[in-house]
Amino acid sequence: MTVIAQLSDIHVRPHGVLYQDAVDSNAMFSAAVDSLNSNRPEPDLVVISGDLTDEGTVDEYQKLRELLARLRQPFVVMPGNHDNRGNLRAAFPDHPWLPGEGSLSFARDVGQLRLVALDTSVPGLHHGELDAASLAWLDDELTVHRDQTVVIFMHHPPFMTGIPYLDIYGLRNADALAMVLARHKNVDRILAGHVHRSMQTRLGNVPVLTCPSTTTQIALRVEADAQPASFLEPPAYMLHRWTGRGQPAVSHLCYVGRFEGPLPFA
Repeated sequence: MTVIAQLSDIHVRPHGVLYQDAVDSNAMFSAAVDSLNSNRPEPDLVVISGDLTDEGTVDEYQKLRELLARLRQPFVVMPGNHDNRGNLRAAFPDHPWLPGEGSLSFARDVGQLRLVALDTSVPGLHHGELDAASLAWLDDELTVHRDQTVVIFMHHPPFMTGIPYLDIYGLRNADALAMVLARHKNVDRILAGHVHRSMQTRLGNVPVLTCPSTTTQIALRVEADAQPASFLEPPAYMLHRWTGRGQPAVSHLCYVGRFEGPLPFA
């Protein structure tokens, strides 16, 4: 069995600074770390799928390293639209799989899986895009590892959410990604962040799931004139469990917090 925990959109701020001047995102991420540390069995790997920081500053990445020091499991990080590639790379010199320049896409084995992290960020902008080099690299990865189950992590999900103020900043060329995936049969699922909500759909034949934020959740407003809004809903993360033998993953939504129970029934 292989278990990967996914956290996303943690929006770490400098010490003493609130996210959006309203929410202690650092404390909420720290609570998520506590929850992960108590998981049994422990995940084989923790993936933080973008928006590690809110403004991409050196101070924020230093605070992120401080908060991650308490995490018991190995972890990997990848950028989102709120991150800065250069500062992120400099903050994690102990992560040799991060490329030394350009896109921060990478791949590595986790148990029987091949994990592919696609960098969808566009420096200085908030929408996502996969350039031709990234798509060619993905095509090569899927070809070379055709006999392995592959899971793709990316920050921007490759679909329209129906929430107008989110879709302005979505992935611009999901159709090009779909064309690459159509040539391969070994991708179990795509796991994304960015939208601060749990969503599920498909890209071609590949399931796509999004991970909620460990801080505020974006409001489900689908009216054409909807205004941006968020709620202080329970923070959450995902646990993805592969049992092997060619079986697809089972993905679990895990809320962070203290809740009444356990009660003696199921």
